[in-house]
Amino acid sequence: MYKINDYVVYGSTGVCKVVDISLENFGGGSSRKYYVLSPAFGNSVEIFIPTDKQDSALRPILTKDQTLALIHSMPEIESEWILDDSSRKAKFSEILQSGDLKEIVRLIKMIHFRRLDLQNSGKHLGNADAEIMKQAEKILHHEFACVLDLQPDDVLDFIRANTQ
Repeated sequence: MYKINDYVVYGSTGVCKVVDISLENFGGGSSRKYYVLSPAFGNSVEIFIPTDKQDSALRPILTKDQTLALIHSMPEIESEWILDDSSRKAKFSEILQSGDLKEIVRLIKMIHFRRLDLQNSGKHLGNADAEIMKQAEKILHHEFACVLDLQPDDVLDFIRANTQ
C-alpha cells in the first residue's frame, strides 16, 4: 500500500505523487478508498485509483540505486532494429505500455541507432518512430529526474556523464 507523498508511476501518465488517500463515492452506490495522484511533471489534474485494485499500471518508482545501476548498464543493452513496420509498431507499443525501463532504454537505443544510420544515408527517421522516441524519452527522463532530484532536461547530460 502506498502512502501520501510516495511517488509512483501510473501508466502513460508517468511519475505521480500520492497527494491523498480518500474515501469517495463516484455514483456506484458504495464508497471506496482511492489514491489521489498528481502528475509530478506537466498538468495538475488529479487522478483517482482504487486502493484495492491491483493495477499493473501503478508501480513504485525505482530507487536511486536501481536507477544508477540501470544507467551504468546502458552501454551493454543490445538493440536490433525491427524491419517490419507493423511488428515494430506493436513491439514499441508493448514496451511503452509495460513501463519496463530497461526495455524502454533498449527501444531508445534502437531508434537512436536507426536515426544515425538513416542520417548517414541522407534519409530521415519516420514520424511514427520519432514520436515513439519522444514518448520513451519522456517516460525515462521523468522517472530518472524524480529519483535523482534533477530536471527532466538535465537527465540526458547526467546519463552521458555516468556511462562513459
